[in-house]
Amino acid sequence: MGVIIESCRQHVHCCNKEDKEEESESEEYSESVSASISQPTDNDNEDDTAKNIPNNIININDLVMEYQTSPWIYYKELLTLGSGTYGTVKKVCLIKNPLTIRAMKIIPKENIMEGVDNSKLIDEIQILKKVDHPNIMKIYECFIDKDNFYILSDFCDQGDLLGKLEKLGKMNEIVVKFIMDQIFNAVAYLHSRNILHGDIKLENILLYTASKNKGRRFTSINIDINDIIELQKEINRTNSFTKRSRNYVNDMLNYEIKLIDFGCSKYFVNTKKRHRKLSGIIGTTIYCSPEVVDDLYDEKSDEWSCGVLMYILLCGEPPFQGNSEEEIFKKIKKCEYNFKPKEFDDVSNNCKDLIRKLLEPKKKKRIKACDALRHPFFTEFFNPNKAMTENKDLNILKKLINYKKPISQFHETIYAYLCNNFINIDEEKKLRAVFRYLDKEEKNSITKDDLRKCLKEIDIELPEESLSNIFKLLDSNQNDMLEYQEFLRATCDKNTLLIDENLKNTFLSISAGEEKEFINDEDIKKFIFRDAKIEDQLFNEYLDNFGMKKNDKISFEQFCDIIKNDKKLNKNENKDENKDENKDENKDNKENSKEQVIIKKKGSKRNSQINLEGISAIIEENEEYTNEK
Repeated sequence: MGVIIESCRQHVHCCNKEDKEEESESEEYSESVSASISQPTDNDNEDDTAKNIPNNIININDLVMEYQTSPWIYYKELLTLGSGTYGTVKKVCLIKNPLTIRAMKIIPKENIMEGVDNSKLIDEIQILKKVDHPNIMKIYECFIDKDNFYILSDFCDQGDLLGKLEKLGKMNEIVVKFIMDQIFNAVAYLHSRNILHGDIKLENILLYTASKNKGRRFTSINIDINDIIELQKEINRTNSFTKRSRNYVNDMLNYEIKLIDFGCSKYFVNTKKRHRKLSGIIGTTIYCSPEVVDDLYDEKSDEWSCGVLMYILLCGEPPFQGNSEEEIFKKIKKCEYNFKPKEFDDVSNNCKDLIRKLLEPKKKKRIKACDALRHPFFTEFFNPNKAMTENKDLNILKKLINYKKPISQFHETIYAYLCNNFINIDEEKKLRAVFRYLDKEEKNSITKDDLRKCLKEIDIELPEESLSNIFKLLDSNQNDMLEYQEFLRATCDKNTLLIDENLKNTFLSISAGEEKEFINDEDIKKFIFRDAKIEDQLFNEYLDNFGMKKNDKISFEQFCDIIKNDKKLNKNENKDENKDENKDENKDNKENSKEQVIIKKKGSKRNSQINLEGISAIIEENEEYTNEK
């Protein structure tokens, strides 16, 4: 075990070395980093923002707030977690909702050099603002005052994988299976967004407690830990499980991972003619792929690093060792490693085969992260198709099908902000299992075709027009994909989300941290559109959309009322308008009720065709049948 710890501490290539100049093609994917971090990034120009108002497009990066003020208006310090070269990390909680715990990274401005360091910090923030994945560190807010930069992100209470491995020495194959399932899922997502992580290693994978229930399901895998242990015994892989090892496996399965540190990340470009190579040393020596050593690489270097990580977790030592950096690089290029350590005696052939496919020196033959998830190492035990068999999961699908668009664009943005910042961890866990069941190709998004296939699998068929209408409502940014946050907004429990504490923090965010009795149109303009220039006419239309007029004020009580009850501000003044809207809605529902929905029941010799008053009857009947069976 000492070898890996020493290697992780000493053999580190600093990814802050000046990178070689990259080709201009990457500009298509990366944002400019020439502006100072003290100036909030404006992703949309004036015309684009104007177009976004009527279309009501909500992007994930719009939900990360940036403030030119101190964070201590919102947060209270609980504990100092650690300090490093760049700054300090503290555990903090929201003053208005102490149960919401986050990590605050404090970076003194004097520690950031102009140029390389500054631009890398901006790059990392911009990438984290754009990604939307449950196994990737989420940032919530950024603050800047005269002395420091502050980044608020997920708090992971179990530290990093390196710390766990130091205590355990090695990890059981079952645990490695669950950890790597999440890592591959995160890496596949990044690569689908043309992002190379560049520094996958033990220290960059944090763990947090996701559940206290030791027999729970994990991600999309619908199998109890005791069942897995019995299956392992059957194939003589592990002859006995001691009480200590059983407890250790149970404890580890209560944790989930977050991939962090995007300081080495780069955008890569795939073209029809060629796959553009990247250059500039990145990452940590023992995790480097042969092509990184040669300084000409692409995203496949991440898969190599995953193979090294998987090897280390199983035996506690890296596959490539040496007394110097040069010696390690030499072994990496020759791909000199083996499975001789005694720790591999009980490791399955499927597991070893996946490691071989990841540590393939020819990157064209190296397995992709998305394909690794379909490798027998995972599929031999995992049955994600069971994710929809329980009644509670069918209720989640029922919510998805019955989703109603919020009454205004303002309401939808507030719901999105609340869901992004305050969703309950245990609830998100259940929703994620269903999301991954629907996401057949592990691309972290759901297409209309995915939804159609899922419904068919549980014996529900919707007319194409109904399916299209449902999907259009769900797809808030209109990119023909239902992304993770969109799915959460449609299926989360609104009663849990819309508690006063969460609404109070949102109200405080709209007022930019000031304790105000009222918020006004200017507060809303700044919160929704940042520093973008919006024409008065368009903004007035936006306000009118939820019943507000210029110079109107909204108290916290009024804010809670309109958000909790999904109603407009000046209800009386908009009475006629609301009547018209309700009339149109009833008309749409009437038309939908005329459509025929076919429900096929397993075990039944005939199919029943029925006319429905709304879609809700579909799942209700299917649930009733499931219970009877």
